[in-house]
Amino acid sequence: MKTLRCSHIIHIFALIHAIIVLLCGALSVADEFILTVATVSMIAIIGVRKGQGLGIIAACVIAGNILGFVIGTYGAELLSNILPYWLLHAITSFITTELIGFSILLLFNSIGGGKSSQSKQWMPNLVPMLLMLALLLAVRVIYSKIFGNMLSDQVVSLSLRLLLSNSLAIIILICCNVIYLIVNQRFEWLSTPLGYTIGIIVETAAIASITAVVIGYNLPFGTDVAFQNASFIQLFSITIIANLLIYVAMVLVSYVYQTRSRIEKEQEKRRFAQYQYNILKQQVNPHFLFNSLNILNGLIEEQKSEEASEYVRKLASLYRYMLQNENEHIVRLQEELQFIDQYTDLLKVRFPKGFVIEKDIDDNSYSRFVIQCSLQVLIENAFKHNIVRAEQPLQITIATEADYIVVRNNLQPKSSSNENSTKVGLKNISKQYMAAIGKDIEVIKGENIFEVKLPLI
Repeated sequence: MKTLRCSHIIHIFALIHAIIVLLCGALSVADEFILTVATVSMIAIIGVRKGQGLGIIAACVIAGNILGFVIGTYGAELLSNILPYWLLHAITSFITTELIGFSILLLFNSIGGGKSSQSKQWMPNLVPMLLMLALLLAVRVIYSKIFGNMLSDQVVSLSLRLLLSNSLAIIILICCNVIYLIVNQRFEWLSTPLGYTIGIIVETAAIASITAVVIGYNLPFGTDVAFQNASFIQLFSITIIANLLIYVAMVLVSYVYQTRSRIEKEQEKRRFAQYQYNILKQQVNPHFLFNSLNILNGLIEEQKSEEASEYVRKLASLYRYMLQNENEHIVRLQEELQFIDQYTDLLKVRFPKGFVIEKDIDDNSYSRFVIQCSLQVLIENAFKHNIVRAEQPLQITIATEADYIVVRNNLQPKSSSNENSTKVGLKNISKQYMAAIGKDIEVIKGENIFEVKLPLI
């Protein structure tokens, strides 16, 4: 099925429905049970393919079966004058399945869905879906065996007209379903498979009974003869269908609204995070440039023109990396380490023998991600706050530990480093990690060691 598009699946199931009707007609076998199974299967497959959860799929199963009943019944009447009897129900079933399938597909496309996340929610919930399927099949069998003869097309049409002509009955159906949806959202036990099934049965039976009485007595106007046009069972059956239709419509509308709201909130979070990152990045880049220009100025004051020229060339290479990735706030660790190698070459121009950088990186960590330029900022801070000279080299280690990458250096502080430190670099890295993944960095300062642990993304 994975190679088929959803539209192809709908066409296949429409053809299957038509074949089922023809075969059952030829064998004189009732086709309600098999057709219901096929309809439920089609909706479930499309729902899973589109990454929808159990709730929306179950609602669409109910809506699809009710829609199939209505379209099939009245569609057959419309086509009965132009098609032979043996072909009538097969064509009607084919058209009905196409309409149901593409209506469900249009709904799923409009509300969207995450296949990777929603499909995982679907897989553990097969039991409630099977309960819903069993309930639908039971209703279809009961209707065919018990109410089939009682609810003829004429009786259905009359009962439906009585329902639509009674404004109080319609108000009861709508208001009671709104109240039930609110109650359903407030009590968690109604969301369990058993609670959901019992709740739907009790709610539907109660509302249908009340509405049938209102229609039968023609309330609020009232008549002397109760149920003069239709029996209680007939009105009760019609109001059950009407109640399910209204309930499913409200569930779908509520689901679409909640999904759209959730999508808008997620988009707003992403926009805000990107905005925060852009602000922080604007702070980091001038900070890096300021320190780089100080080093360049030192080379010029020492009249090391060749070293200064080489420094400018490598500095341009570093900024080329930052500009190439200016729209990305996270990069692969492997790319960031290559950037660190370039930055180390830049530092060697100023401090040829004043530092040592060692790496101990786990092979599996190279494909993980870090905040761009975060390692560079930590190394830059180590040079800013510590003595760097050949007879007293600065030792820096970059290593991976579990889900972190650690930058560690020995402490040999400059006399004025603590007084002048604003900790802008560490604050910016911390804010970027919190904005990106909601997880902070870890800073550990010992007697002789200073280290910062960055979470691997």
